[in-house]
Amino acid sequence: MAYSYVNESVLSMQIVGEQTYDRRLILPVGVTLLGEYGTGSIKSLSFRFYDSVTQRTSVLHHVPFTPSDPYSYNGVETMIGEAHETWAKQVREQGKRKRKMTAQDRQDAGKALDEIRISKLKRTESTNNKIYYEGTKNDRKKLNRAIRRSNRSTK
Repeated sequence: MAYSYVNESVLSMQIVGEQTYDRRLILPVGVTLLGEYGTGSIKSLSFRFYDSVTQRTSVLHHVPFTPSDPYSYNGVETMIGEAHETWAKQVREQGKRKRKMTAQDRQDAGKALDEIRISKLKRTESTNNKIYYEGTKNDRKKLNRAIRRSNRSTK
């Protein structure tokens, strides 16, 4: 597995013998550090995973991290490496992500849904399922009532 150094500022000054150096998190390729949250001795890290094969992304929040503990770096690096491997394996089993619908795709889908809706309304309006009448059944009932009432009043 390929690893890369994090460019963000998860740095801690470590003292080894008489030398002081910056310790950076070493993360797998495809994992980026989004941020470091919290104050005090325990912080929370957030990471973004990216799989180049399926072009999917995911975010992992609230990874506990103790900057003062040198073993915390190793623990986070190991955990993130294993999490990225299992996530990539699961994502690749699922296959490629569907592409996002464009404006034209949404318009085409809307037109198809309108045609389906209109044909359904026409089928419910006809009495013999062959002849299509304008208006809905309720409109025709109201119209028939109005015609009957006007016929009664004129008699």
